Amino acid sequence: MKVILIKDVPGLGKQGDIKEVADGYARNLLLPRRLAEEATPKRLREREREMALQQQRSRRQEEQSRELAGSLEQRIFTIKAPAGEGGRLFGSVTSADIAEVLQQAGVEIEKKKIELKEPIKTLGEHRVVVRLAGGVKAEITIAVEKDSDG
Repeated sequence: MKVILIKDVPGLGKQGDIKEVADGYARNLLLPRRLAEEATPKRLREREREMALQQQRSRRQEEQSRELAGSLEQRIFTIKAPAGEGGRLFGSVTSADIAEVLQQAGVEIEKKKIELKEPIKTLGEHRVVVRLAGGVKAEITIAVEKDSDG
């Protein structure tokens, strides 16, 4: 029997896959537990339509991410932090600090999407990679300046 998986099934496939399985396996396990549905011609057409829409959405999202990446890479984001002699910071600049500065600039990016090998501990410009939607990455410039209080 041909089935369309509604959910991921370990050892069989991922959601949306079309699989040929034994009739008993489908009738006794997959269909009653709503892990799969029978692959009728109507459902196959629906699935094709959904896949086309999904591809359109992902292309549009990737295009928007590329535009955002281009605008982010042209800007320099400034963070003020207290520093001592020789340009060493008293604390450090973390991905949470960078996310906050980006948010103030009108860009919503989660701190876990900011690839920072280790916290920034010196003054100056630093290049940081930010992962955007659609697998797009942008390399932004963070300028760490001495805080007037420090």
